[in-house]
Amino acid sequence: MFYITQKNWNKILGYAEEAYNTEESEIGGMSVMVEDKEGDWQLQDPVILKQEISSGNTVLEKEALAVYYTVQAKKMGKANFRFCWWHSHHTMKAFWSGTDIKAIGEFEDGDFSFALVVNLKGEYKFRVSVWKPVEAHQDVDIEILRPKRCNKAMAKEVAELCEKPASTFSWKKKSYNNGYPSIDEIGAYRQERLPFRSSTFNATSSKLSFTDIVEEVDDINNDAIDGTLDYKSYKVKIDKLNKILKDQKCIYKVTLIPENKLQELLHMWPNQMVVYKNSDEQIYDDSYYGGYVL
Repeated sequence: MFYITQKNWNKILGYAEEAYNTEESEIGGMSVMVEDKEGDWQLQDPVILKQEISSGNTVLEKEALAVYYTVQAKKMGKANFRFCWWHSHHTMKAFWSGTDIKAIGEFEDGDFSFALVVNLKGEYKFRVSVWKPVEAHQDVDIEILRPKRCNKAMAKEVAELCEKPASTFSWKKKSYNNGYPSIDEIGAYRQERLPFRSSTFNATSSKLSFTDIVEEVDDINNDAIDGTLDYKSYKVKIDKLNKILKDQKCIYKVTLIPENKLQELLHMWPNQMVVYKNSDEQIYDDSYYGGYVL
């Protein structure tokens, strides 16, 4: 298996977005693939080096590459690792161009190497190239290890507040449609779905739990991402939510993303924006009930 953490994936996409937003260009860099104890390979430490960039190509400076190889080899020590060249195709599709194939070929002195191309949508191609004893190339999947959205307090709420209904419904009962139950039969055993939450937040007399806050942030972020909210309106909603949390004496607050970083919402989980009010630390294990001191 080949994998990468969400943090490192976001870093690569962040470089790609910045190069396109400022120069409308591609950008490239290096990283290492490190073998773990299970024999799987993890992409680590993506960086950019001095390079020439354009709308259709990126060329890493040879002197900068030489220094990178030396420093990284020393840093890796006895770890089993290989180098991975990565680069962006900004708004184009993720594919291997003729220039890319030529760049991949520069690693043929080793036994095998890796290459990654991404675009701004997060689409990618990830290639393993074997050079010895016989040259072969294969595009494979790379798994993105996403952080858990549910903490212990949220899991406890699910366990305490949710249960499956005890149903005596049998699919063997007489029904229509070649043995399948009719719509009326299904309706008799199905709870009516609740409507989706409104994206417009209304203050309530009940205190907001951590889950409530994350859901509100998710709604606001989605409106900002799809363009329903401009940044000024987005800030008003976040400020309003923080004022309510302050009035309710909540131990949490919501981080306001700067206007020039608003595109990062595409690669963030809403719970990453909810932090402890007094320390600005992210919440991984909450020992308070619903975020309020009893």
